[in-house]
This record gives sequence, C-alpha cells and structure tokens, in this order.
Amino acid sequence: MKRAETLKEFTHLVLSYVGTGYGYYKISHIPDKKSHRTVQILKKVSEHYQTQLSQGKRQYRRKRGIANYALVSYKNIIVVLHTEGKSIDEERDFKRIGKKGMSLELSKFLTLILFKDERDKWTYRLGRETFLFFKGELEVAYEHSNGRKFHTLKAMFNHLPPYMGIGKQKIALNKHIKKLKKAKRPNKYWGLF
Repeated sequence: MKRAETLKEFTHLVLSYVGTGYGYYKISHIPDKKSHRTVQILKKVSEHYQTQLSQGKRQYRRKRGIANYALVSYKNIIVVLHTEGKSIDEERDFKRIGKKGMSLELSKFLTLILFKDERDKWTYRLGRETFLFFKGELEVAYEHSNGRKFHTLKAMFNHLPPYMGIGKQKIALNKHIKKLKKAKRPNKYWGLF
C-alpha cells in the first residue's frame, strides 16, 4: 500500500505500477462522512487484496497464475491495481487499461487520463472537461481584462504534474492565447503559460 501526499507523487505511483504490468484497475472514493476512518478503511482494503506481500511471495503468486495487487491512495481516492492472473474479486469489478487508458477523476474539477502516447510510453493528459474549463476561463479572463483570474489559472495549470500529454495541452493553450491576443486585445500581453 502506498499513500501519496501530493498529486505529483500519486500520478507517479500509478504510472509506475501500470508501467510494470498492472493492467487492471478499480477506483473508489471514501465518502466525506467516513473520512475520519480513512486509515482503517485503507488497512482493511490492503488486507483484503494482500498488497503488503514480499517480493518472493509476489513472484510465487505470478508463477502460479495468481494476480498480484497494488494499492495507491491520495486524499479520499483509492486505486487498486492488479496484474494478469486469477483474481480475488470478480473480473467485472476491475477495468482493463486498454488503448484509451484510465481516467482518474480526482475532484469535480480535475480529471487526469493515463494513456500511451505516440512514443508508446505512458503519460497523462487533462480530461476533456478540465481542458475545456481552462480554455473557456482563459477566454473570459482575456475578454474582460481580468489579470488576476488569468494569473490564477496560469498558477493552477503550472502546479499540475509535468507529463508529456499535459505539456502538449499547455502548448495548445498557448496557441489559443496568441489567437485571442491577435483577435481581441493586440496591445495587451500578459504572457503565456
């Protein structure tokens, strides 16, 4: 069981497990009314899936065709991953990480998608709704000359984990800002993301 304290650490842990063969996942959220019992819930889930096994026991299970499990948590989110093999739970409980990747809904506002890019490497990008939120809010801030909102959005975006997919979306937002500058406010330049 791994408990992440930051978003960057959480995304890195999930990425490292997926990159080493954990091809199935299940995401759960701890309700707010049970948040005071987070430690007990994590311990119970960890014991159920046997995530604290030694390397030797994991190899033994792999050779026997039994799935190994990993648990990563961040705030109220629990991600359980497992390898190929016979599962403890029903297979329908877990989703396979395919070409579309996996969607991590971290809050009502932020969704990250883990996927394989054109280099055949795992990376993250923002979910469609999250990206459109940034794009729309940037446009509103630029139109109304709201510099504070613009710089707040810039700070929010720059605090996201640095992955190739998010970097490409940053480039797309910069292109959008340049178009806004040409079309709406040619004399105003607040900078780029």
